[in-house]
Amino acid sequence: MILTSIIFLILLIIGLPIAFVLGISSLFYFIQNAPRFLPLLPQRFYAGIDSFVLLAIPFFMFAGELMNASDITPRLVKLANVLVGRARGSLAHVNVVASIFFAGITGAAVSDVAALGSIFIPAMKKDGYSGAYSAAITACSSIIGPTIPPSTIILVYGSLTGTSIAAMFAGALVPGLLLGFSQMIVIKLMGKKKNFPISVKKYSMKEGVLSLYRGLPALAMPAIILFGILSGIFTPTEAAVVASGYAILFSLIVRTFSLAGLYGALKKAVQSSAVILLIIGCANIFGWILASTKTAQVLASNIIGLTDNPIWILLLLAVFLLFIGTWMETLAAITLLAPFLSIVAKNAGLDPVHFGIVVIVALNIGLITPPVGVCLFTASSMSGETFESIVKEAAPYIFSSIIILIVILLVPQFVLWIPSALNLL
Repeated sequence: MILTSIIFLILLIIGLPIAFVLGISSLFYFIQNAPRFLPLLPQRFYAGIDSFVLLAIPFFMFAGELMNASDITPRLVKLANVLVGRARGSLAHVNVVASIFFAGITGAAVSDVAALGSIFIPAMKKDGYSGAYSAAITACSSIIGPTIPPSTIILVYGSLTGTSIAAMFAGALVPGLLLGFSQMIVIKLMGKKKNFPISVKKYSMKEGVLSLYRGLPALAMPAIILFGILSGIFTPTEAAVVASGYAILFSLIVRTFSLAGLYGALKKAVQSSAVILLIIGCANIFGWILASTKTAQVLASNIIGLTDNPIWILLLLAVFLLFIGTWMETLAAITLLAPFLSIVAKNAGLDPVHFGIVVIVALNIGLITPPVGVCLFTASSMSGETFESIVKEAAPYIFSSIIILIVILLVPQFVLWIPSALNLL
């Protein structure tokens, strides 16, 4: 197992896609230690993706792609502008609120950066913000996306650990909103110090009502999804199908539907889903190795052996996950670590929903944390600003996000009160 681990790290360091890192290192292990099991590897790969819950991934991807092509982004931006556009640092506030709205549409941070960054980064620069700051706030607000449901990361975590996805969806609402509110507080504090501009545009009652009228149909999709799942009307997989149907209906209503757009959304959804499922299938093979060698159980025992206090165990794991998130993509980290993490949670007597949300938030913060910070790199490529300058501007928002992580870690009710109220626990 030591040699397999070395190969795993070497392949990861040289930048090989994580699916191939998992697959090649697993193949090497079986060739070296158990060649008689090689014919079973395709079966284990298929078993990893043979899950009804995972069917939700391509449907949610398709719904998000179709909504992105349906003139939804300007509608949400306009609605956010009407709501918070008069505060100091108005465009920065609008950026965060738009990310909260957009979270329920895509559930993916990089998608939020790509969609909203193309609008906000040029607009903020024109309004007097620096390019680095414009890119930084766009990247940092994007981590709200994979936290607020529907979230692909929550779907994958729930399917791999057997944790209730409905309960996790409900539990992620407050932490996701807290991330957004904390960033708006930082904007307010920095606004006075850096003298951020204030929007002089005033919206009439008619304009406000019109923006609400145009924005509400876009926000109705996540509302329908959450209501359906949390009320038990349909499962997360069925909710994804409903979301796809609603996205088609929305594009017909706003007259942006076209066969070319439908084909493009399907193509992107298939490509994105194939990558995710490839990672999950290879991770299942690697997880088989960890289970057979009892590596996960040994690591879990060692962590729990350090302390029997559940809070300290959570804090240790949060630090570990923040470190992992700085250099490993969130989905890859989830697929690789979820089996091990679930054992730690079970042995430590931690609530699986609370623990799962702490894991999700910690890894999402890694999306904006150097040295990797995939969302920071995406914002850098879109804005033309250097990665280092964006990291400097992003530092206060990274710090505020870590504070929210500590708050939800120490106060489980921020996560559990909605699932408890809905009898999902």
